[in-house]
Amino acid sequence: MSVSIEDKIELFSKLIFKDIEELSSEKRLKAAEGFEKEKNRLLGEVEAKRKAVIEEAEKKDKKQLIAKANSRAYHQLLETRQQFINETIGLLLEEAKRFVSGEGYREYLRKNLEKAAAVFEKSEALQLYFTKRDLESMGGFIEQQISLGELKDRCELLEAGQSIIGGFYAQDAGHEMQVDYTLRSLIEENRELIGSNLFRRLDEVQGNGK
Repeated sequence: MSVSIEDKIELFSKLIFKDIEELSSEKRLKAAEGFEKEKNRLLGEVEAKRKAVIEEAEKKDKKQLIAKANSRAYHQLLETRQQFINETIGLLLEEAKRFVSGEGYREYLRKNLEKAAAVFEKSEALQLYFTKRDLESMGGFIEQQISLGELKDRCELLEAGQSIIGGFYAQDAGHEMQVDYTLRSLIEENRELIGSNLFRRLDEVQGNGK
């Protein structure tokens, strides 16, 4: 049986195409294997990065939670401290109300009238504001102290329109300068010092108790 040229070409073509198909299949297989390895490698890197990001975020969250907790505790401490100071100021104001009925109050007024004389040395006329109680019960003493010092013949005594507990505030006739010698302002202006001393003493007591 003879084989024609066409048959030979057809057979050759089948063999060639078969080789090409096998080679192509092998290449596709290798390519697929390579792709799978690369895919797995990339997925591994992505997963590692994902875990790292999550861990970092968790650390940050923990830090933020700790920072927030510390911040809340600090603000609570400040609020407690401020409340304690306010209560102490309240007690001091109550003590000031009792102080104005004692002998020490007269000395307080005398010293501060001397201070006012020095501050308003160049003022020709002054207005001194006292509580209604002081004007009624201690008016004579106040006028006497004024007449004995540098404020003589320069002062007008008036009733304070605000709650000052005790003491007085002074201003020149032109209302250009005012100085406060009231007990309330004395306490309020020293709020920070009172708080500082208060907590220093508390620390000392706690330290001794340990």
